[in-house]
Amino acid sequence: MSPRICCVGDVISDVVVHLDSEPEQGTDTPATIVTTRGGSAAGVTVAVSAAGGVGRFVGSVGDDHTGAELVADLRENGVETYTVAVGTTGTIVVLVDGDGERTFLTDRGAAIELASMPTGALDDVDLLHVPAYSFLDGPLAETTETMIGIAVDRTIPISVSTSSVAALRQFGRDNFLSLLDAIGPTYVIANGDEYRFLMGDEPCITSAEHTVITHGARPAVLRKVDGTEVRVGPTATTVSDTTGAGDAFTGGFLVARLGGAGYEDALTRGHNLAARVLSKAGFQL
Repeated sequence: MSPRICCVGDVISDVVVHLDSEPEQGTDTPATIVTTRGGSAAGVTVAVSAAGGVGRFVGSVGDDHTGAELVADLRENGVETYTVAVGTTGTIVVLVDGDGERTFLTDRGAAIELASMPTGALDDVDLLHVPAYSFLDGPLAETTETMIGIAVDRTIPISVSTSSVAALRQFGRDNFLSLLDAIGPTYVIANGDEYRFLMGDEPCITSAEHTVITHGARPAVLRKVDGTEVRVGPTATTVSDTTGAGDAFTGGFLVARLGGAGYEDALTRGHNLAARVLSKAGFQL
């Protein structure tokens, strides 16, 4: 059977702005602008479904036309949705430079308003995945911790992605490491900057069974607490936009591992899915 992975967190409208040059204050700057579905948790669920698993999204969306469209989009991508409609859908403006690197201007809106876990959200789930964003603000943070407690009680494995240095800084480095100690996740997935912020030169996150560190165009590294290390280079591709590439990697990697793939194969499948996103504007598979 296909692994079912539940993700709790954001689904948001992304306005992706590809800049032709540095913005010039007080006048026009040419750009290419695309509006897509955003949100780390939503992106992982779509990637899970694209990788052959079953993605399940849990979160709140705006009680508006945009929110309804975002939920419909998830369902069209094969995602099971457990959502609550409240308030106004959030928006992220993503500024993309000539190298594909992103800067985010974030208004999370309704995404932080999930006040309780929808009934049945963790039924028949093989893994609960939580982006660090889900621990930050509003009722969502408390609901996320409740879901983690239920997952622990049901012996559902948990994975955590570190989301961004800004998110980790907001939560607090020591607070986040203490949270990981309490959770004991099966996987923590971070990019190089996020990992250095948390751990400096330490080889792995000792509270996690596996630490996975991505490094853009350089090989991703998987480290186990016993010292085992596996490195696999990324799939060669033209980089248009890095938005959502980490979420795509996460979905591909987790589906492969839950399906019984070895470490090298799982890292490769994560890279392959990320490559499909890197070549497009915004998160598109």
